[in-house]
Amino acid sequence: MAASEVDWLIHVGDIFWQPCSDEAYARRRAELDLLPLAVVYTPGDNEWMDCYDPGAGSYDPLDRLAVLRRTFYPDPSRSLGRRPLALDSQAGDSLFPDFPENARWTRGGFVFATLHMIGSSNGREPFPGRTAAHDAALERRTDAALAWLGETFAVATEEGARGVVLALHGNVGLDRVEEPRLGYDRFLDGLAARVAAFPGPVLFVHGDSHRQRLDQPLHGADGRTLENFTRLETFGSPDIGWVRVVLDTVAGRVAAVEPRRMRGWW
Repeated sequence: MAASEVDWLIHVGDIFWQPCSDEAYARRRAELDLLPLAVVYTPGDNEWMDCYDPGAGSYDPLDRLAVLRRTFYPDPSRSLGRRPLALDSQAGDSLFPDFPENARWTRGGFVFATLHMIGSSNGREPFPGRTAAHDAALERRTDAALAWLGETFAVATEEGARGVVLALHGNVGLDRVEEPRLGYDRFLDGLAARVAAFPGPVLFVHGDSHRQRLDQPLHGADGRTLENFTRLETFGSPDIGWVRVVLDTVAGRVAAVEPRRMRGWW
């Protein structure tokens, strides 16, 4: 990636798979900080929500989320990596000071933002020991994502931005138009409304379902495809790789999407 002269890397989560030990978080943090570029990281479900699994250590997911936040976001105004990027963070919002992972920055006429929305039905799937506290945390995390989404599009409009790039972990059910989208309904309704009202392109980047693809699956309230919205899903095991995105800052468009597949590792 460094050899490709990218300005930064956005990592959309699942940075490891078991165990969910403090040492595992510290090791991944150290590895990301060694990369010779800026790294903006948004969490996946593997590194906190799925940590209830015995193989992961039978942790309470909320305990692991607290450790993850302390490890990766001690200074939410800076990205990871050896060339840190200055960021705005939702931690600066008095209503959501507990969400340092939701970040935003502007470059070349585009507004970029990360949103903490994970797979596993946005963390709604049952697990041993699940309590009302876990359900309440899910709703608050969705509230925070919706607030950050709205603020991001407001900033883009105020600044006359050419486009918006959103990055998150979960496959939020963009393909299931007529089916229940458990855990994502509120977010998707908010997303469709914001995209429909925005005049420029919106690139929506996620992982989770391990299927690299580029398409336009978002529909508006009238059922029509929102043509200014493009979904980019990156690679997942066993296909390991990354995707280079080139933005035309003059024309305000996505100029190129270049998948870079690496050798599968199992």
